[in-house]
Order: sequence, then structure tokens, then C-alpha cells
Amino acid sequence: MQFPSLQLLALFAVGGALAMPAAAAEPEVARILDVRANCRQILPACYGGHVIGQTNCRCPGQVERCDVWTCPGGSPNTMVCGQSGTGCVWI
Repeated sequence: MQFPSLQLLALFAVGGALAMPAAAAEPEVARILDVRANCRQILPACYGGHVIGQTNCRCPGQVERCDVWTCPGGSPNTMVCGQSGTGCVWI
């Protein structure tokens, strides 16, 4: 069976368009995760939580390298906390 060149070209165009959005969306997802921290509401670390890792701090005034806390209870249950008592924000 032979495909006319126009149909073959259209098939490649559709395949390329379907493959591109996932790769293009990755930086957008990372930006959304950084933006959702509310830097106007700096809080103390949650009671009963514990450190599960470290990350870049989300807000000005937080001292680097921030700890990632998981907290008991429902969502939101993850905080990013700065060193030296500089506070936490929900993410």
C-alpha cells in the first residue's frame, strides 16, 4: 500500500504536534509550583511534622537551604521552611 506524499506529511505533522505539548509544559509546571507559595503569610513550622528533604527557598527573607516539611492532617500538608527561624510557607 502506498501513501500519497500529502497524507504522509500530514501524519508526521500530527505526530509531532502530539509529542510537543508534554515537553513544552514541563517548565510551566515548575513555575506554577514555585508561584503557589504565599510569601505574604510566613508561618512557624507545623506541630507534629517532620523534615523530608531540602529545596530552594520560595520567599525573600527565608535563609537558604530550606527544609521541606510534611505535616499531619489534610491538604495543604507540605511546607518549605527557611533556616535560622526565618519561617515557613505552605506549598
